[in-house]
Amino acid sequence: MIPEKLKYHLHTHPAALPQDAVKFCYQAAYGGGHLITDPVRVAQYLAAERAGLTQNPAMPLTEPLGRGLVRLNLTSPEAASLSDSAILRVFSSGAAHVLAREDNDTAFVQALDQLTSLAKSGGTPFSADALAAYLDVYRAEGCPMVSHTPEYRAAYTPSYRVIEEQYVPFLPLIDRIDALLTSHPDRCVTVAIDGHAASGKTTCTALLSALYDCNVFHMDDYFLPFDRKTPERLAEPGGNVDYERFRAEVLDSILAGKPVVHAAFDCQSGTLLPPKTEGIKPLSIVEGSYAHHPYFGDAYDLRVAIDIDADTQRSRILARNGERMLAMFESRWIPMEHRYFDAHHIFENADMIL
Repeated sequence: MIPEKLKYHLHTHPAALPQDAVKFCYQAAYGGGHLITDPVRVAQYLAAERAGLTQNPAMPLTEPLGRGLVRLNLTSPEAASLSDSAILRVFSSGAAHVLAREDNDTAFVQALDQLTSLAKSGGTPFSADALAAYLDVYRAEGCPMVSHTPEYRAAYTPSYRVIEEQYVPFLPLIDRIDALLTSHPDRCVTVAIDGHAASGKTTCTALLSALYDCNVFHMDDYFLPFDRKTPERLAEPGGNVDYERFRAEVLDSILAGKPVVHAAFDCQSGTLLPPKTEGIKPLSIVEGSYAHHPYFGDAYDLRVAIDIDADTQRSRILARNGERMLAMFESRWIPMEHRYFDAHHIFENADMIL
């Protein structure tokens, strides 16, 4: 995916020279791992850099590099609203992930070859001869990490960090969680992620759990036991989840500052699986439909609701679960969720909607 991203970047940055194009290829292959050797210094450098920046209303939040990476532009209005800690968190995590890949060297060699082909076809703002001359010297030096040229800096004033693209939609949420952790250093912060089926609740939670030292609890583990599925209970919006057991096992323990001993309900056998114990962590995330049930009161520091349009929801469920399960979702589970959302004003009462 690097060639198209590289071609677009050079088209939109006509002042780029061969060195700037090589830097683009290097970052697409290696990310920003060369900058995370000293976390304290990295934080100090970011704070100093941001203190001297002027916000640029025309600057996009991100620019694509390829291989799942983007440049997060620090002068964009959206980035200006983010804390240093949130930016450092996603930057450091992404850098570590890229360093762990085994194909970085191959990707870089291929990117340089693709850059050469692009130059020969006239798709770069510099000549193929100029690029070839630069690459001869660059390769002789061992292909080091390079900086932007003075010409590029004068034209575009680049100020960015390389991050994984998958975190971009969740940056405001990450920023809110960081603020809560800073405000409440002596207790567990609780975040509940509710929303429509196939909206991305599990994906969001997985990304957050890769960033934070946290416990994750799934509402899917708390479906109502068979013997309690009475007509009266199932007629209750949100009544198909065992919110009483979830409150007693999970939320009450978190609020009391105690380890959580919890057991998942196995829908196949209709029994509880062996209990597990989760130690005390700075952050606990509750994920799944019915996570915002009013029975839980004010147990959460942050309520997040994830929305999705009907067409995208249907296509995701079909791809994930197949035709037979799609029919079950559409005839039963999605209507039950909608009754719950409407009756308890889940989206209206959320602190953040994604």
